[in-house]
Amino acid sequence: MAAFFMRWLLRLGLPIAGAAALLHLFPYRATAGGVHFRIEGTLLTRSGLSADTTFGSWEFKRVDGLPIGAHISPENVDVVKLGAAATQNGQTYVTGLRDQLAHQVLSIVLWLAGEAFIGLLLGLAAAAAVNYAVRFLRHEALSGGEWLHRFRQLAAALGVIVLLGAYGVVSYNPHWVKQSRVTGTLAALQLVPGQLSQYYTQRSKAFDVINAIAGIQSQLQQNIDQTASLPTSYNIMFISDMHLASTYPLVAQYAANFDVALIVNTGDESEFGTRAEMTPAYLGQLRALTKTTPMIWLAGNHDSPETVNVMRSIPGVTVVGTKTNGVGGSIAVTAQQLSIYGLTIGAMPDPRVYGGSADYGSNDGAVVRRLEHTAVDDAVKGASPTEQFDIFATHEPVAADQLTKDLPGQIRQTNAGHLHAQNKDSKVQHDGRIDLVEGSTGAGGLDHINRDTTQPPVEFSIESVATNCQFTKIVRFQLVGPLPSTTNTTPSTGQQVTASTLYLNRQKLDDTRVCTLGQGRTPVQAIAGVSGG
Repeated sequence: MAAFFMRWLLRLGLPIAGAAALLHLFPYRATAGGVHFRIEGTLLTRSGLSADTTFGSWEFKRVDGLPIGAHISPENVDVVKLGAAATQNGQTYVTGLRDQLAHQVLSIVLWLAGEAFIGLLLGLAAAAAVNYAVRFLRHEALSGGEWLHRFRQLAAALGVIVLLGAYGVVSYNPHWVKQSRVTGTLAALQLVPGQLSQYYTQRSKAFDVINAIAGIQSQLQQNIDQTASLPTSYNIMFISDMHLASTYPLVAQYAANFDVALIVNTGDESEFGTRAEMTPAYLGQLRALTKTTPMIWLAGNHDSPETVNVMRSIPGVTVVGTKTNGVGGSIAVTAQQLSIYGLTIGAMPDPRVYGGSADYGSNDGAVVRRLEHTAVDDAVKGASPTEQFDIFATHEPVAADQLTKDLPGQIRQTNAGHLHAQNKDSKVQHDGRIDLVEGSTGAGGLDHINRDTTQPPVEFSIESVATNCQFTKIVRFQLVGPLPSTTNTTPSTGQQVTASTLYLNRQKLDDTRVCTLGQGRTPVQAIAGVSGG
């Protein structure tokens, strides 16, 4: 049995290793825009298309279903010369760079495919050599059909290559540019470009170069925007689970850089639900933000009715959904809605509270699901079947799932938090509906300290809304590492920034829909057909 396993390990492993080795050792050399590029094929280790620069990487992982990829990296770049060329006429330079690389695509594919094939052949030859050597050492005679057997192995290898190629064609994703991930300084520049200029005050030449590199990436991104997205009317920012962390100056900076018109906060503002923990300094940071950018807020499981009252007192914060103390330690919640900038937004608080009695303070999964489902059922029971929600926000993802079951086909997008981790990009949109779970914008805050758990990253998302009310694009940010101070929001040198861009499929909407800032907002009211609130 062991000998059989080893034979097949050699037969499969050596050809794969041979192909991977040749792809790594002999990359394709391309030149575009005066820059020399190294294009290396990858097998099993990295799929999709990725590109490196001195200042970060840009990845497109969903090109096809094959465990094969191509990695592009510049070589011996004169960044000052490149910066000068890109700065003079960014769009022209980017267009030329893109076209010159596009003209070499066929050559690149043939080169990498040829390398993979030769590597497979060398791997098969190595496997056969090992087999012969073992037989020789054991004094075993070769069978009469040995060469026929090797020919069959070669034919099988060719068949596998053909099948892989066919699968690559069938699984090719023509919309692969709709999901990308930017890391490093390129991502940081998307966050706080103005603040980075302070860091490079004494490095003016370096800052010019970085601006040029960022300009190239920005121009390429704009080209994708123009082909994959509608013009943006305004942006919405989604945050959650602050847990009293002093990250509101960061939120304010990001909101300003992206011209955010509205913030949706899915709760867990506090930790223990007391008035005392909502300190004047913390509330001052919140007021500074909402003075310029309005916020829709709903209560999470760490937010008590007292927390709700505090949030209602903050100018610029609109609390949607009620949360009150009931009989015998119970918590009563209702769902509410409003219209703002042409969008109908519903929200429902979490029926739990930190330290609450019985089910209302439970963290047991089965108990939480039962409580959340019941709360949702009661909150939207009797809602008009014609009522449509562009966004329905709640704190618990299980509550968001129940909302889509109770209001089938009536919700375009759900928003939740609680998990301190964003849901996977591949789970954001399915069957047309968008489901966005936001991570902890406060990096866990006091909850992280209280639970003695690993600090999660700072996470938030920014969504673009078109004039016809289509949700067109979501940029999801993750900041890992030491948090900036409240007086300096520049990403620190030890902080890793990642920005993932998702272009959304268009949803079925009335052709007469219009979403603009000029439409203002309506007062908060009960869900249509539901009494109370």
